Amino acid sequence: MALNITDIRADMPNYENYKDWQRNGEILGIAVHHSATVDRATGAPTGNAQSFFNYHVNVRGWSHGGYNYVIPGSGEIEYALDEKISAYHAGFKDADNSEGLEYGQYWNNHYLAICLSGWFSDNRTYQDSNGQTQLIPNQYTTPTEGQMESLLALIQHLRQKYNIPVENVRGHRELRGNGTTCPGYNIDPAQLRLKIKELDETEPPPTDPQPEVNPGEHVVLLPDSDKYFDAAATYIWHFQPDVSFAIDQAVGRWKYVTAVGGEDVISESQLDRLRNGGAILVQRITGDPDTVRATLDGLVDADLRFLDDSEPPTPEPQTYTVQSGDTLSRIALQVYGQASLWTIIYEANRDTLSDPSLIRPGQVLIIPPKPA
Repeated sequence: MALNITDIRADMPNYENYKDWQRNGEILGIAVHHSATVDRATGAPTGNAQSFFNYHVNVRGWSHGGYNYVIPGSGEIEYALDEKISAYHAGFKDADNSEGLEYGQYWNNHYLAICLSGWFSDNRTYQDSNGQTQLIPNQYTTPTEGQMESLLALIQHLRQKYNIPVENVRGHRELRGNGTTCPGYNIDPAQLRLKIKELDETEPPPTDPQPEVNPGEHVVLLPDSDKYFDAAATYIWHFQPDVSFAIDQAVGRWKYVTAVGGEDVISESQLDRLRNGGAILVQRITGDPDTVRATLDGLVDADLRFLDDSEPPTPEPQTYTVQSGDTLSRIALQVYGQASLWTIIYEANRDTLSDPSLIRPGQVLIIPPKPA
């Protein structure tokens, strides 16, 4: 199921003051909410993460907003509060969880919160400026098709990521200690769980799950930081790995290594030393800065820290500008580590080279990827 997630965490009010917070306890479940905000003239869902968080922080005085994810009526998924931070989405009885019960703060500490914009009940009313009770049109009383598709896709993604059983996907009103009708009478959490079970039966199981990475176990190697740092910035900000610019000093220090750059800056023998030094996974991201950015940003969009090794990326050809005194053998030794591979460069440039010995300074040659 496709995910359409927009990361807006840094745009939320008071973000700099709480961005490094950590939840008290592992993630065990998912709570589904609705915002109970609608257009009174039409009944259509209104509001998004920005408006909800502004109200929570600037009106109610909370440190941050109440949900990890918000799904407006459009079906777009807004990633508003880092999963590692407890959202203020459930009751506050037993505030310190002193009895270890599934009550109050327990839900905030152990459950992720997803909020659907809208009010999903019939016969909704409001008080007008004269104190008179007014009816809201009885339409848009269930989530939009886009909202339901996104909700199911997001739930399945989070369940896989945190190994959450279907029984721990609950509506807000099912969280003991919370007196509420949320997420609305027209959302039946039991039916939602049945739909999830149906998806479990039809969706193929993951074949190569991403490893669980703890802080300090993953490093991004950037020996050519001037060339690649900007391309890797979004990936680094999202996953928060360590960053190192010295390859040889990385041996034995990290379990997981993402090396950015081709063999001209990181040789395969250097990567082998990392593997022999105890690294469980060593992956190279290669190509020009735009290609590297596209690859890493694609991983961020999919919330995948590592590439799927079963489908390795196709390396992009590089270019080389001939210098005075160069020969194809010298260039092959420089870019491949083997002078004998000069024929690969020659074959890739036959349209401009009539003779392998006739190269001239300033000439731009295509350098294909080194053969496996």
